[in-house]
Amino acid sequence: MNLLIFKLAATPLLVLTATRLQRRYGGTIGGLFTGLPVTSAPLSLFLALENGAGFAARAAVGTLLGLTAMGGFCAAYARSARRAHWGTALVLGAAASAALFVVLSKLPQRPLLAAALTFPALLALVLLIGRAHPGVAPPHPWWDLPARVGFALAAVLGITAAAAHLGPTWSGMLATLPILSAIMGGFTHRHAGAEAARALLRGIVVGALGAGAFNLIVALDVVRRGITPAYASAAAAALIVAWGSHALLERVQGASAPH
Repeated sequence: MNLLIFKLAATPLLVLTATRLQRRYGGTIGGLFTGLPVTSAPLSLFLALENGAGFAARAAVGTLLGLTAMGGFCAAYARSARRAHWGTALVLGAAASAALFVVLSKLPQRPLLAAALTFPALLALVLLIGRAHPGVAPPHPWWDLPARVGFALAAVLGITAAAAHLGPTWSGMLATLPILSAIMGGFTHRHAGAEAARALLRGIVVGALGAGAFNLIVALDVVRRGITPAYASAAAAALIVAWGSHALLERVQGASAPH
């Protein structure tokens, strides 16, 4: 019950915050915030408190692997958005993500193996999406923000009901389902255009590098060091890796962009 209450409270707050950041500072910053483990980190902590450190460690490996599937959604959507309708891009992104989820769920659940696959994959997906150049966004209709929140809540409730019957691997992987990526990307594409959606989705994948650092530390340390020090270290690593990756990629891709 505590976990459900948290999700119901956190989901609207996350959507509202990410949308405000996107509209004020641009899609890259809004996406970066969305990609951080702002909901999966507290959910992981709940798993540790309710099911034990061992369960949380195994779930963190699943989440770490699942980040690649989430990034696959973002890349497939971003690449198809320039030529496809937003609905078609959603379908293509969902298909790519589902295929990756199936493959990744069959891999050995080992933290270092998951990290060796996830971090290079996320970096490659950021480069595949490329830098976007969104123009000035038109005014959003009044119903845009309530609709984003409503769709996000409905999806979270459905996944919560399913996760109650699953073990640690799928509980962890379900935490990375690209719900917010799909909602934020689809609404942005529809109202602000493909380039704005690409900027947002690229930011999400960059933020996911921070989420990867968080889950790797939880997977390796929560049993050995205990819940409090492991989660504190993981949260700090998430922020450092996400912001450092953002700064580095902006410099590298900015320098290589044609002038």
